[in-house]
Amino acid sequence: MVSAGEVSGDVHGSYLVRALLKLRPDLLFFGLGSERLAAAGVDVRYDIVNRGSIGLIEALPNIVPLFSVFARVKKLVLKERPDLVILIDSQGFNLPLAKFCRANKIKTVYYISPQEWLWGTPRGVKHLARLIDLIVAIFPREYETYKLAGANVIYEGHPLIDIVPRPSSLAPRSPMISLCPGSRTHELKSMLPILLRAAELIREELPSVTFIIPAASQAVRAAIKAPFEVVVDQTYELLARSQLAICTSGTINFEAALLGVPNIMAYRLSPLTYLVGKYLLRIDRKIKYFCMPNILLDRPVIPELIMSSAEPNIIAREALRLLRDDRRQTAMLSAFSELRRSLGAPGVIDRLAVGILNRF
Repeated sequence: MVSAGEVSGDVHGSYLVRALLKLRPDLLFFGLGSERLAAAGVDVRYDIVNRGSIGLIEALPNIVPLFSVFARVKKLVLKERPDLVILIDSQGFNLPLAKFCRANKIKTVYYISPQEWLWGTPRGVKHLARLIDLIVAIFPREYETYKLAGANVIYEGHPLIDIVPRPSSLAPRSPMISLCPGSRTHELKSMLPILLRAAELIREELPSVTFIIPAASQAVRAAIKAPFEVVVDQTYELLARSQLAICTSGTINFEAALLGVPNIMAYRLSPLTYLVGKYLLRIDRKIKYFCMPNILLDRPVIPELIMSSAEPNIIAREALRLLRDDRRQTAMLSAFSELRRSLGAPGVIDRLAVGILNRF
């Protein structure tokens, strides 16, 4: 059984399923996912990808629908009793599912695991180490943290190394900027208008620049109302041709960095979510940066515009500065090359598939 609750999890899961099927064509997959997992051969029983959210207020519209699905998924687990459940990201849904599986003696693998290793507590890390039968780490520090906590954990590199093309294989850049507003419903509502207004301000200064919006799925494309072209399933091709990407925080910043594309991170949460994170969870005391490339490089390579800084005029000003500063772009691209080298050798997903099958 596979459980993916967001677009990025659907993508990562599809590559892992294909790698497992190459080794064991007799495997049968079912569970939660969307377009990519279905295309990889998973019998998708529930699609909750459009219910993904980050934050407290942001999650409220999804609580009742997800609670209903979770109740049905528990019944499905007991009926099918899978040999293994592969949990992918989406810890709000998948951690309770992991607890249910543990209580019913069903083995679990966590792929793209909760980031307790990064901003959580030692107690939370140990709890996860005890709860999950196998954690698939995708960062060296993550592996070391869970290993010290006594987890059964493997690390073979980051799967995006296999998924994202190398910059040297890409087409020449054109005067184009990719706007990446995210795939979650609340992100599209809150961030898309801001990015569109920032694009208008940039165009006032640079009339020759064109804008395009990569969409991760048909469902995301349908939710985007914009005066620019929206293209599905060509994210890497579009990013690769862009001089700059302006991104809502998430995997997209990481992907743009691995593609060697200068990018900016912008994000807004509800004030309540922000206050809880800052003053109760004290996340800003545990991590210096918010976007993963900056965290891994331990320096502010990608500009982070958060909350009140995620304003159209500030985003536009930062974009224009970056576009006009060749030395800054060169330094950023050099850091991105360093990042890519730190994430392991190609063949990560195939090695992970072997590691998973060897343990079960």
